[in-house]
Amino acid sequence: MVETMRRRGSSKGRALDLIRSQGPISRVELAEITGLTQATISNLVRELLADGVVSETGRGESSGGKPRMRLEINPASRFGVGVDLGADSSTFVVADLAGTIIGRLGIDGPGALGPADYVRRMADDLAHLLDGLDIDRAAVVGLGIAAPGPIDREAGVIVGAPSLAAWSEFPLTAELSRLTGFSCVLDNDATAAALGEFWLGATEVGSTYASVYMGTGIGAGIVFDGTVYRGSRSNVGELGHVSVDARGPECPCGNRGCVELYAGPHAVIARAREAAASGGIDLEFTGVAAADFAAVAEAAITGHPLALALIEDSAEYLAEAIVSLVNIIDLDHLVLAGSAFEKVGAIYVRTIQHIVGERALSRHLQHVSVRMSVNGTDAAALGAATMVLQEQLSPRSLQSVTLA
Repeated sequence: MVETMRRRGSSKGRALDLIRSQGPISRVELAEITGLTQATISNLVRELLADGVVSETGRGESSGGKPRMRLEINPASRFGVGVDLGADSSTFVVADLAGTIIGRLGIDGPGALGPADYVRRMADDLAHLLDGLDIDRAAVVGLGIAAPGPIDREAGVIVGAPSLAAWSEFPLTAELSRLTGFSCVLDNDATAAALGEFWLGATEVGSTYASVYMGTGIGAGIVFDGTVYRGSRSNVGELGHVSVDARGPECPCGNRGCVELYAGPHAVIARAREAAASGGIDLEFTGVAAADFAAVAEAAITGHPLALALIEDSAEYLAEAIVSLVNIIDLDHLVLAGSAFEKVGAIYVRTIQHIVGERALSRHLQHVSVRMSVNGTDAAALGAATMVLQEQLSPRSLQSVTLA
């Protein structure tokens, strides 16, 4: 009985996902694509119509017989909330069933606030955001949280993330769920960014791609043919802790010569501070990593040679790690997401594309495309929102695998 219900839920999710991604679409087309019988499709569609998540949009053109009724998603029927939790700032987005952001709120990071106090603030801010959007709480399917790793996804806690050290083992999803009344899910920020790309149809069906996410740290979300690879503990893709120098400086993670020590925003800022101290560049530093990196990036795109050299060095080191990722995973595409790429994304795309094209082992067999995310700086927050929409309404795809 349980297995029958599980299969039915999977079929319903599959049908909904096709209507969302390929609609307007007819019942006959759904049956042809899924391989399910017309009777099964009719029953599933009847349930989706009753749930309000799908609507009939009229009949398509006739091909000789009676024109077929078309189905499409009802975007305003359900909403997902996503939070990109960071040390310097946090971003809330509310997305509808089509993945369109209908509301956004940015707030300062925790600073001196402990996790308990900050989560209370998050709950209050979310309530104000939803009130301002006049959204019925019953239409919100859940709250997704994107955070830097390592994380324990099942327990809903951050475990030893360098930028959020005080949050280690704090019951994040349980507490936020208690305060908001919503079901909460935690995931790695890079994985969330990759989810958003898939949900919005920005990647080709059947492709293998990685979303390289750089905020104050560096990570990668990996998707195989519409299926997220999370690893055994949901901490796959810690690209920032790939070693590019075995004899390099020790990283807080315990490894040596991690790419984050050379390519990450903190590394760029440290070198910019050294240059400013010696008179090589005139910049004011706030102590907030995101703002300070943005200042270096702004100087780079306005033509300061030293700032440009710092960004190009960062891009080259990041490309070194990405070449290893491409060689191991055999990727079709690379997507760059996160606030660090906001101003200087074109430099990173150009540099990474060139180096991957020269050094990837399979370069003679296929071209690995590199581009910026369609979701910009909201990639992780929007990915977190679409994650709860996917898990609650269309669990058929973007499931977790471990390749065991």
